[in-house]
Amino acid sequence: MKKEVVSVGYPTIPIIFVASVDKNRVPLHDTMGLAVTDLKEKTRSETKIIASAGPSRVEFLLEGKSVDQRRQKNIEDVVHEFEKKSGATASLRITSSNYNIYSGSSDSGAAALVVGLNEVFETGFSKEKLAELGNRISESAIRSVYGGMNAYIVSRSKPKGMQIASEKELKDIRIFAMGFDYQTRISAQEIFDICRASPFWKMRVERVPHWRREIEEGLKNRDWTRVFSSAEENCANAHYLIENGGKRCRKKEMMNAVIDVEEIRESGLSVYWTAGGGRVINAFSWGADANKVLNVLESRGEKVTEYKVASGARVVTST
Repeated sequence: MKKEVVSVGYPTIPIIFVASVDKNRVPLHDTMGLAVTDLKEKTRSETKIIASAGPSRVEFLLEGKSVDQRRQKNIEDVVHEFEKKSGATASLRITSSNYNIYSGSSDSGAAALVVGLNEVFETGFSKEKLAELGNRISESAIRSVYGGMNAYIVSRSKPKGMQIASEKELKDIRIFAMGFDYQTRISAQEIFDICRASPFWKMRVERVPHWRREIEEGLKNRDWTRVFSSAEENCANAHYLIENGGKRCRKKEMMNAVIDVEEIRESGLSVYWTAGGGRVINAFSWGADANKVLNVLESRGEKVTEYKVASGARVVTST
């Protein structure tokens, strides 16, 4: 057993939005995500685990504070999976911190945690198993475990995660993140409940296989327009369900950013957007158009942080 491990995970943004989950936090339709970080890789979640042999005990602090009872229990249950596999128990002090993350960070935090626990207990779990365990803590942790562009396929007999394009394959994609300082955001659970209750829910579920095929075929042919136009359509659909249900994730300034992206595209430049349930609009561009898109966004008053596609969660130090 390792005594001290530091691991990192990178936040993710939706390609096929997680619109609802079951009681085990498994999405109710296939989803896709993209792990991202800033150009200096400072946008991240970082987890430090200090372990000592002894009776099983988990102290978990997020930004120096205890988490709610549900999240604490989920973490403890996941820790027990590592203990059961390794045959050892431990007293763990786990601290998790987020750096420069605009949107929700539960995905990258959960991914960093399970990767770190795998190192502490020397369990050698596969990436697929780590993704499953991470998803017990955050319904989108799989995206941060795999990194790059990834998918969680639940339309088969057994749910399966996979990376469908690595950060190296997507190195030409430029991502312009526009974050907004709102005091509150709609919770993931509210999103799930509203989407599931929508009269348009069944139509969304039936449309998901089409979006997935378009994205996968676009990736094969490096047809970025096909990939990101499908991602935008999917996310716009999810937000329609949410907002039609009486909640608005995209506040006024965020909606203005969406309009900026769409008007820039109408001018002839390649650019598309996605948004999760947090406080950020992500614009995607590539090739000769990318610098022009960035210049126009900034000229319109948007404050942009440039991202790149990130790797999966990884161990930084281990002793």
